[in-house]
Amino acid sequence: MQANLKIAQFNLQHAVERMKAFVDQHRTPRTFQEDDRVFLQVPLGSSLTLGQKPKLSHRFCGPWTVIKKISDVAYKLQLPDNCKVHPVFHVSKLRPYISRDENCVDDLVALENRASQPDVPFQVLHKREWKLRNRSIPEYLVAWTSHPLTDATWESEALIRKHFPSFITEDNDL
Repeated sequence: MQANLKIAQFNLQHAVERMKAFVDQHRTPRTFQEDDRVFLQVPLGSSLTLGQKPKLSHRFCGPWTVIKKISDVAYKLQLPDNCKVHPVFHVSKLRPYISRDENCVDDLVALENRASQPDVPFQVLHKREWKLRNRSIPEYLVAWTSHPLTDATWESEALIRKHFPSFITEDNDL
């Protein structure tokens, strides 16, 4: 019985070492020092740039300065005081700052608190209807309070009624 246990432990250890060697071929260790500049990876869709779909939004924001190394995998960044995000991040969410990249956003465009500045419609610019067999779906070109008129979006009447019931008035043609 002990012999079988030793064989199983040996085989398990051998499998772990093989898997680790395979994974380490594609992994680069990241370490940062204090005062290094890094980019912060933001969740997909949380950094909606004006007029863009979530899948086209920016993936990184920054650069930010590393204040302190908490552990081998956790770093504290220097974020603005008005940012309501915890300043400690896992190393997998950080990338070294090398140069200005067009896919990165400066400051807190990506991390701004959306709850403090809700996006509210303020004007209907145009109306269209989609015909589907025996029904029609009305859509409205809506201008938003926090965006210029050029960034107006087409929204369905059902979505506007659901999320913005106070916006429905006679002068808005809803």
